[in-house]
Amino acid sequence: MDLNKILVPIDGSKKSFEALDRALTLAGFTHGQVTGIHVIPHVVDGGPRTKAFDKQLEDDAKIILKKAEKRAGNKNVKFTTKILRGSPGHVTLHTAKTGKFDHIVMSTTGSGSATKDMIGSVSNHVLQKSKIPVYLIK
Repeated sequence: MDLNKILVPIDGSKKSFEALDRALTLAGFTHGQVTGIHVIPHVVDGGPRTKAFDKQLEDDAKIILKKAEKRAGNKNVKFTTKILRGSPGHVTLHTAKTGKFDHIVMSTTGSGSATKDMIGSVSNHVLQKSKIPVYLIK
């Protein structure tokens, strides 16, 4: 089983960091690499409030990915991060395809409203549409 390139969507939730930990462990077995992405929405250009909101989204994304880098720092795995824009499910699938990833590892629920007994809308979308294996971490 190839685990050379693993994509992990990270939304900042505890569960998304658990998925990252699992991906780092899997990649460690094959000396693979893990890419953590955080997807923020497109913000239409506007006035000062809109610009401030967009800046806050970017700042929050940087904090989340910095935390992810810290978690990955003690593992023997190449780890990179990216902040991307758009719809999380669509962006995850597009990134997996264009980046030629082998697997996607993600949590069943993230920062949305799904409960522990449910699968979140983003996870469900990725699971249904992905052409590569998807590991869901509960």
